[in-house]
Amino acid sequence: MRWAFAARSGALGLVFLASAVHGPGAAVASLPIRGGAAAGDADQESLFAEGNRLYQEGDFAAAAASYEAVIEGGFESAEVYYNLGNARFRLGETGPAILNYRRAARLDPGNDDIRANLALVNQRLQDRIEPLPRFWLLSAFDWWMGLIPGGLLQALVAICYLVLGTSVVLIVLRRPAGWRTPLRRFTWGAAVATVLLGATLLVREMGLGRAEEAVVMAGEARVLSAPSEEGGLTVFTLHEGTTVRIDRRAGDWAEIVLADGKVGWLPLEALEVV
Repeated sequence: MRWAFAARSGALGLVFLASAVHGPGAAVASLPIRGGAAAGDADQESLFAEGNRLYQEGDFAAAAASYEAVIEGGFESAEVYYNLGNARFRLGETGPAILNYRRAARLDPGNDDIRANLALVNQRLQDRIEPLPRFWLLSAFDWWMGLIPGGLLQALVAICYLVLGTSVVLIVLRRPAGWRTPLRRFTWGAAVATVLLGATLLVREMGLGRAEEAVVMAGEARVLSAPSEEGGLTVFTLHEGTTVRIDRRAGDWAEIVLADGKVGWLPLEALEVV
């Protein structure tokens, strides 16, 4: 079974940013586990802690292997992907670093540390892509989806649901006496908050309306006009770490779209899906 663990707000630090100026930073210290601590959970926590120890000792390859073992064990969280991204960056692996930062951002889109590290790594990329202007409603939607950290959003939904249920019970029981009108207004407010926050949580957890993104892992990749080495002409080239949107697939090929609107075909072996 695969579990998705919500990241804790403010728990992540700027590891490689700190190292660039002040020396080595610290990886995220603990792995949040939902529910009881089963034997498998303890094993994953142990691997995560081992990865942190190796990271602090400067053995970034071994640290990355420990973080990957956590993920391969069926556990994932923004913390694991974030630390793995830091380790891959320290190893000079730009593509894997960006891939894992983006995976961390999908689990915790409102985390400023993840976004800051991702932005800094993007500045080192060879490809400079100027995104097309976006419709303001889409920008507002993205802003709202990333506004509330995952763990806080879940807590707010639970609180609103409990408040709504309590208010309905009080209305049915007609208590306290004389509070019927303000209690009804309060109940309507709680209902609106529950629906709004609940819908936001559902969209984020289900990934509804989210484009399929991938990161170029090849050092240099020729983007072709058709899904064929023989029949396709090179329309442009991309380099390691560039993020693309996958529009459709045809066999072992993917039609990719860049943020600036350019379109072409790449072999799937040159990409890693976020």
